[in-house]
Amino acid sequence: MSDLSSKKTTKREFLKIFGLSSASLLASGSLADELLAEERSVSSIFGVTIPVVSMIRPNAFRSGRNHRFACTIVFPRGFEAAEVDVSSVRCEGARALGGTFHPNGRTIVLLCDSGDLRDDLPCGFSVPFTVTGQLSDGSTFRGSDTVAFINADQSIIYHTSTRRRKSCSACRGHAVNRIYSSRQAADVDRAHLGCNCRIVEEKIGWQDYLKAFWPRSRGDIVVHDRRWGWPPPSPVELNLEFPATLGEYLRRG
Repeated sequence: MSDLSSKKTTKREFLKIFGLSSASLLASGSLADELLAEERSVSSIFGVTIPVVSMIRPNAFRSGRNHRFACTIVFPRGFEAAEVDVSSVRCEGARALGGTFHPNGRTIVLLCDSGDLRDDLPCGFSVPFTVTGQLSDGSTFRGSDTVAFINADQSIIYHTSTRRRKSCSACRGHAVNRIYSSRQAADVDRAHLGCNCRIVEEKIGWQDYLKAFWPRSRGDIVVHDRRWGWPPPSPVELNLEFPATLGEYLRRG
């Protein structure tokens, strides 16, 4: 273990002893602010990219759709959001169309178009969206958030079918109510041992697909029972509201 009494130890070095980083403490108040303010002097000397907190709303997209989305960027203490060169900001290929500042001076909200997102983005429920840009002095910043990004082919559900066959009440109830995000999940969760009902696929709206299979704290969701609600109720964490303008986004809070 490091000898803390033999030399002056910075806050950053002290945290490293315990396996912590300043980025992990962004929400911890003044200590995080002190650490990140210290980082500004380092970045100006060595050209280190400034870490920022970023939040993308809405946090779910369908590929190929031209929708506006808002990217909120929060700088650590010692940086001014007014120094951002808006023309330099990119979010996975999408340029910033405009921006507005929060009264705290460290936050900027930018509007982007999902139609400008790069073509090779992976699909999934937790796709990193990285935001980069420059300040007026040439310093660079970087932050990321995760969003759900799917294409039309992914809005496919699977369920068992009792059509044109004799079946028990358990199989009929199962086929009518339970839907799955994959054929394998439907095969594993049959109505009873020995069930050989056919598994069929069906296309549903991409927003209903997201609501039905949105990951919760207990892990990825592979099944939704229509008795829980149909159309599926929207999870608290899922945001599907697309702002037309920054003013509209800010009014929504």
